[in-house]
Amino acid sequence: MKLYVFVPIILFVVTLVLIVNGNNKMNKYNECTGTIVRFYENTSELRVGSYETKAVSPVVSYSVNGRTYEFTGNYYSTSMKVGQEVKVLYNKEDNSKATIKTGIYFAPIITGGLTLLFILPIIIYLVLKSKGIISF
Repeated sequence: MKLYVFVPIILFVVTLVLIVNGNNKMNKYNECTGTIVRFYENTSELRVGSYETKAVSPVVSYSVNGRTYEFTGNYYSTSMKVGQEVKVLYNKEDNSKATIKTGIYFAPIITGGLTLLFILPIIIYLVLKSKGIISF
């Protein structure tokens, strides 16, 4: 039971940190539109059973003040296609540092959802116990 209590607390703290970091990035970065120019596939030597693990990341091109930059994104979706436009956040102080805007929200949504999955059974248990429906 102790582990079941600590996991949602840890996930909640991680979610808060991700949200704060995302908000800080929104304040330090400007937004522009970029284009997916290709995909970078990194095949790992690690194997899961008979399957080879592969990480896919979009390579995005964007322009700031007439200068073109490229970066490898840390967010990927199977709906992404070469030539697709994506929202890019680039650093106000160093225009070459950028990220895909959607990726800022992706991680907190996952960790927040996992937090709810852990907390919901605890809430249900406490409600049922307070109503005398269960006694353990």
